[in-house]
Amino acid sequence: MFKRLLSFIKKEKFLAVDFGSYSLKLAEFQILNDEPVLTGFVQARTYENVLINGIINDEKLLKTNFQNLISNISSPSKKIYLALPYELVIIGSFTTHAEMLEKKKIKEMIDEEIPYKIDDVYYSYYILPVREEYEVYYLVAKKNVIDKYIKFFDSLHYKVINIDVDFVSLHNLAEHLYGDGPRLIIDWGFSKIKLFFSNKSTPVYARELFLLGLKTFKDKLKDKLHISSEEAEKIMVDPLSTDRRDKVKEIFREYLEEVFTEFEYGFDIASRKYNLEISDIFLVGGGARICGIKELIAQRFNKEVKFFDISKKVKIAENISPEYLQVINTQGAITIGIGIKEFI
Repeated sequence: MFKRLLSFIKKEKFLAVDFGSYSLKLAEFQILNDEPVLTGFVQARTYENVLINGIINDEKLLKTNFQNLISNISSPSKKIYLALPYELVIIGSFTTHAEMLEKKKIKEMIDEEIPYKIDDVYYSYYILPVREEYEVYYLVAKKNVIDKYIKFFDSLHYKVINIDVDFVSLHNLAEHLYGDGPRLIIDWGFSKIKLFFSNKSTPVYARELFLLGLKTFKDKLKDKLHISSEEAEKIMVDPLSTDRRDKVKEIFREYLEEVFTEFEYGFDIASRKYNLEISDIFLVGGGARICGIKELIAQRFNKEVKFFDISKKVKIAENISPEYLQVINTQGAITIGIGIKEFI
């Protein structure tokens, strides 16, 4: 009884943050009985040019953005778990032998692999045995980029506890929910689409599709229908709001063909270079909200396409409605992944 009472009293909270070029997402977790419980999730549109390719460009406006998020979730926590976008890191690997696994030697080998001086970056790595050799997987990020994020949160009296990468966060979440397996996670964002490939247990390859995010579809609607940006966004949210549906369908099919062609290139590279035979496809990001998109991808590539269902293994507070949970499953997946990392 005494142990149960102590566990009940422990109500530590922390915040998981995903800063995107189109939107900022923030999830609040509470530790109950030594397990994380999702107690809140909010997202907001990122102010224009606040972040450029993941790098903080306008700190003042970003502070306003972040403070608006905090005011909506009303969290007392000052602990931050942050996910960086893939474009800010270098992910690589190399094979070596047991005698080369000393920290100093691994540092030297990473230094040889990357285009920066090792003293100008933060790095981490993990080692997996492969037959009689060892595969060393590493992550590298520029110190000045990371330090700018840490300084940003410090200025608001928040403490960054851990920094990870969107690619790794999504991989960890998929593995936690569905186990090992070769898979593709499609992060369909506003400015770009990212394809994240994993083998049985490790992220191995990422491909960025620049100029193919939802903004491209929006721009096509504007240009070909001669309408305003606001009208294009309205059609994207509700295609039935226009009487030019046949033309919208034509533009959408053209856009999808460009996207799917790039998906095929990604599959081909993953198959040839990494010998991957993908068994699962997961879809996250704003593009996951496109009506019928799962079925369209499944039909084109003859594979099952899924959304995450975080409620399988993540405890959800009663104040989060089932309807909003569907939004979190797609647009909040990175945030959830970084939030539960230490518990999986």
